[in-house]
Amino acid sequence: MGGDPADDLRRAHLMRSEIGPLNQLMMDANHKWDVVKAIHRTQELAEVDPWWMKEPTRLDDILGHARIRREVAPVRIATGEHCHNRVMFEQFIDVVQIDSCRLRE
Repeated sequence: MGGDPADDLRRAHLMRSEIGPLNQLMMDANHKWDVVKAIHRTQELAEVDPWWMKEPTRLDDILGHARIRREVAPVRIATGEHCHNRVMFEQFIDVVQIDSCRLRE
């Protein structure tokens, strides 16, 4: 996600048609959008019934993630290895997609 809106939607429809309606379609925006664009784009993509949109905006924008989550429901908002702390997971994010292989010294 995060490229041309029409291309993103076209690819999402292709993926949905390949996996069928019973499988979960997970999307990752890779922090590409500001909050308003993330809301708009996720709402557009909702027609293909995504299970989640991962990291739709800047990693440090905690309140932005909360707003996106409120405004795009029932699409879930996910984050993973870049999430700041447990509080953000509990209060602002629906899905935790951790990278269990990412290690820091």
